[in-house]
Amino acid sequence: MFLIIGISPKTITIDNNPRICPVCGLAQAYHKRVDHYFNLFFVPLFRVKKGEPFIMCERCEKNVSDYGKDYNFWSGRQDIKCKHCGKTLNKDFKYCPFCGKHIKSLFQ
Repeated sequence: MFLIIGISPKTITIDNNPRICPVCGLAQAYHKRVDHYFNLFFVPLFRVKKGEPFIMCERCEKNVSDYGKDYNFWSGRQDIKCKHCGKTLNKDFKYCPFCGKHIKSLFQ
């Protein structure tokens, strides 16, 4: 008899509230976790290993946790500081990806 058994990873979304991605600037970053499951005939039966949580953007597919909090994602461009949170921003953005405030108010 031939049995197909194994362990496979499965990405699980922990929190469905989107966060602002510091890479692309859109609110499509979610808390996720990669758990490993024991499979029998490609059906996950039980979790073998629980993964560490991380933040990953659905649009740009970047793992936000790999970058430090003060990492400047837009280096090489003309940068400005948000007057609300003090983070470095690109002047082309309409909203601050860190605090969500409208950037138009920065130029007035």
